[in-house]
Amino acid sequence: MAELSSERAEVNARILYWGAEGAGKSANLAHVHRKLRTDHRGELRRTPTALDPTVEVESLPITLGELAGRQVKLQIVAVPGAPEHAPTRKQLLDRADGVVLVVDASPDRIDANLESFDELRRALSAYGRSLDELPLVVQYNKRDRADELILEELYKKLDLRGVAAFEAVASEGKGVLQALTTISKRVIKALRESGLGSVESAPGTPRAPAPAPPPPPQPQPLLEPEPAPAQEAEPLPEPLELEPVEAGLAAEERDPVAAAQAEAVAQQTEGTFAESFGALTAPMTAPAAGLPPGLRLDAVGTPRQAGDRALVVPLVLRDADDRPLRVELAITLDLRPEPGGD
Repeated sequence: MAELSSERAEVNARILYWGAEGAGKSANLAHVHRKLRTDHRGELRRTPTALDPTVEVESLPITLGELAGRQVKLQIVAVPGAPEHAPTRKQLLDRADGVVLVVDASPDRIDANLESFDELRRALSAYGRSLDELPLVVQYNKRDRADELILEELYKKLDLRGVAAFEAVASEGKGVLQALTTISKRVIKALRESGLGSVESAPGTPRAPAPAPPPPPQPQPLLEPEPAPAQEAEPLPEPLELEPVEAGLAAEERDPVAAAQAEAVAQQTEGTFAESFGALTAPMTAPAAGLPPGLRLDAVGTPRQAGDRALVVPLVLRDADDRPLRVELAITLDLRPEPGGD
């Protein structure tokens, strides 16, 4: 759990990246480390655990800066994923303030994801805690290996309605920073509600006035409403709609001071990166003059129907610097009868 310094001027929170072996937890930490400003990041390192010194855990400390008279620091930890490391994962969970559930979206990893999620529930229950009280964000990693139907199946089997979710390709950095910003925001909000992250200033520090909270936007559903059961044939599920980072917690907030503080944490998290957050998270787009040189085809997605006579095929291209470019190929079907045909 979060710790306060002896002078109550510092808050230290721990966020676990939890998931099956090979899901991409280490790739998340590596990308965050590369993108953080040097004055906000510590050393990305592997350290032996107290429970079993033969097992090493990857961790990265992050300094967000001062908030309401206190220094806010995060430690993000990638739990080891091998089956024999279950005791270590449980020990790390004892002091966790938030979890990023890294789900491997590869079609052949559904069972491994479900087993990892069940283990998370059981380990929390052993400590008298539940997912309902723990800040949680879901990251559907390796999105480039799955289509919408795989994501829909994972979503239904995990049954995590109302939890912020992000599509990601951690090896390329897609969806990594958004997930970190959102879980940071939720962790600080939860700490404040528990009394540890109070906006009361540290001793001897004048209390700054709380910023005026922004007007709450209308809540947006994470998913389209499920269709009513068909009488003759069950329709295909709608594509999964994942929550954007801008949605955050605005619809859930009941305390305007907590809302303002949580938003400040999100902004401070974004401010720790070496480049502007918008530039880091924006998808690569082709310039107006044409496509980048040296493009090659990297992957072809599942076509979807667009109207009665068109198909849209998602493509992933890569340029000469191996940067991904996601485009969609629209194909219009113009069916004409053969001359002399019936």
